[in-house]
Amino acid sequence: MTAGAHDLGTRVRSFADRHDLLPAGHGVLALVSGGADSTALMHVLPRVHDGPVHVLSFDHGLRAGSAGEARDVAARARALGLPAHVEHLGLAPGPHALERAREARLAAAERVRAGLGLDAIATGHTRTDHVETILFRAARGTGRTGALGIAPRRGRLVRPLLGVSRDETREWCREHGVPFVDDPTNDDMATARARVRLGLLPAFRAVHPSAEANLARMAELLADEADVVEAAVAVAGARVRRDGGLDAHLLAAEPVAIARILVRGLLADAGFPGDALSAEAVDAVLARARSGAGSTQVPGGLVAVDRGLLVAEGAGREAQPIVPMPLPVPGMVHVAGTRLSARAGVAVPGSGADAAWVRPEGALVVRAPAPGDRVGLAGGGHQSLGRMLAAAGVPARRRHAVAVVADRRGVVWVPGYRVEPSAVAMPGVAAVALRAVAA
Repeated sequence: MTAGAHDLGTRVRSFADRHDLLPAGHGVLALVSGGADSTALMHVLPRVHDGPVHVLSFDHGLRAGSAGEARDVAARARALGLPAHVEHLGLAPGPHALERAREARLAAAERVRAGLGLDAIATGHTRTDHVETILFRAARGTGRTGALGIAPRRGRLVRPLLGVSRDETREWCREHGVPFVDDPTNDDMATARARVRLGLLPAFRAVHPSAEANLARMAELLADEADVVEAAVAVAGARVRRDGGLDAHLLAAEPVAIARILVRGLLADAGFPGDALSAEAVDAVLARARSGAGSTQVPGGLVAVDRGLLVAEGAGREAQPIVPMPLPVPGMVHVAGTRLSARAGVAVPGSGADAAWVRPEGALVVRAPAPGDRVGLAGGGHQSLGRMLAAAGVPARRRHAVAVVADRRGVVWVPGYRVEPSAVAMPGVAAVALRAVAA
């Protein structure tokens, strides 16, 4: 018998206490597929947790029989006295099915959790999944954070079974006469995860029978050291971060280990996928920071050095160009995350970047900056709009997404930046009030 199968509940409770995963009184939504891991979770969780436990099962729609398996899970949960729920995801087969299924599960689980007023979502990830993740990331290329594997907690997501192995959950189910199913997609060698599970991990065990436990312990030691590393990164970040990016010159002067962590943070904050956090991609970004102005494509988006600032933009997050549109008086338009409004009235003092009283000539239009656009200076003279935006810290690649309010003469107002002095109405005269509010 696998060591620890008898005292599975005790070990789960100990692990949960050590990582504060299951505070007393908190409601937990357990995600149960019907496999040995999540089935063991469904049985053990109510025994070790002092709080309400609900069960959620899924019909992904990707293979025959999944709807029946989801109903069976719900029936077994109710037989244990647990409230049970089933979500039908209706996914279509095709590329990236496993990734799409995972995203759909988590989105549905969060919706159900919020609707029930529960505090956490528990999954059946085991120490074996944890180690497989470490090996998968190591094979793909990773750094210290990737080698940490699966975290016991991520936001509202908790993993109480990370202290036990997959073999132990299967043996616990057999020992207690609890039925479970084996999903054939888990053994599909077409997926990288299955190749790690069925090929790489057994090879490590052949080298040493405690390989799984040793790899998990390695990750735990790295996690213990994280506080020291993160303190150093925080100090470096205070030096290097500015205006939503990293100062390329200062970044290049940091120790390479610290610089890599700062770059991973920049990419993660911009929504880049896991492939962009690989050692190869991160080193490509560092090379761009050292080489100066220009851009580099990495998985999921683009990084660039602009005016000495290293910035990252994930695919789909690039600033979108503004399509010209009329601004009626009275009326309102939404553009570039801002609500612009116009109304007629009597001017009062105080025109500026966020609100202005103007006397337009002809109809007002909202558009992007155009070649030749100029704005007046308070002390006299004019400045090109491009130079004004550059002085305000707007990168060249984003200037096409800055809203401009213009009339037939040219720029009247650049919301959030400057009003054209010659267009400002004197107090007490009939004028148009312009206002910008974040949408």
